[in-house]
Amino acid sequence: MLTDMTLQAFIASADLAIAISIAALSVSALRSGRRPRRNLSWVFFALASITLVVHSTFGTQGAGQAEAAALFELLTLALFAIGFVLLYGADREQMRSIETRAALDPTTGLLNRQAFRELVDAHLRRPRRAPSAVAVVDLDGFKAVNDSRGHPAGDEVLGLVATAIRANLRADDLASRYGGDEFVIYLADCDVESALRTMRRIRAIVAGVTAASGLTVTASVGLAVSADPGDRLDDLVRTADRALLSVKRSGKDQLLLAETV
Repeated sequence: MLTDMTLQAFIASADLAIAISIAALSVSALRSGRRPRRNLSWVFFALASITLVVHSTFGTQGAGQAEAAALFELLTLALFAIGFVLLYGADREQMRSIETRAALDPTTGLLNRQAFRELVDAHLRRPRRAPSAVAVVDLDGFKAVNDSRGHPAGDEVLGLVATAIRANLRADDLASRYGGDEFVIYLADCDVESALRTMRRIRAIVAGVTAASGLTVTASVGLAVSADPGDRLDDLVRTADRALLSVKRSGKDQLLLAETV
């Protein structure tokens, strides 16, 4: 009998120590300003520390409170389980957020070059219902903005252009800031006429929004369209780039469809 009482007292003391530790960690985590979902997990841990103390209290009162002790034990385990699920979800959410930020160009919010290439390559490997198109866009007059108004104004122009591009993309289309003032756009399952219409709209919006800001910036575009499943992104970009070079040599501010990939 004495041994049983001593064992129960030891278990109660251990439960109390664990509960105090969990409560202290929970308070510290809640005060640290972590993300709401992670904070919610620590709320459940804090509640679990309380039910653990209640369970321990009933456990020391003998067989008469065994059912109550068992009930609070189950409640404690359930609260811990919910807390761990939320904590795991918050960590997964953080990893996805980090991966997303790493795939984006910080100035424009468009895909960076590496992420764009990986996603487009994956698209090109899929069976296609229609041709795919790649457009290379280069901004005319951008250097003058940087030189006369500084890089913050240049970044504002890049942001406006990115907005114009995003506004004209469909769900499966992709866009990237390839570097400097050059953008590359992938139009999935898009025939020649549709690709031309899309790029004309983007060019018109770029000219309009930059003019509204008191700037003279236009877009020169080289466009390549291919229905060949064997075409690679590098081939499409190279072909569109050749068309862009022709535009630049002939006066800029134009859209040119490349003849072949």
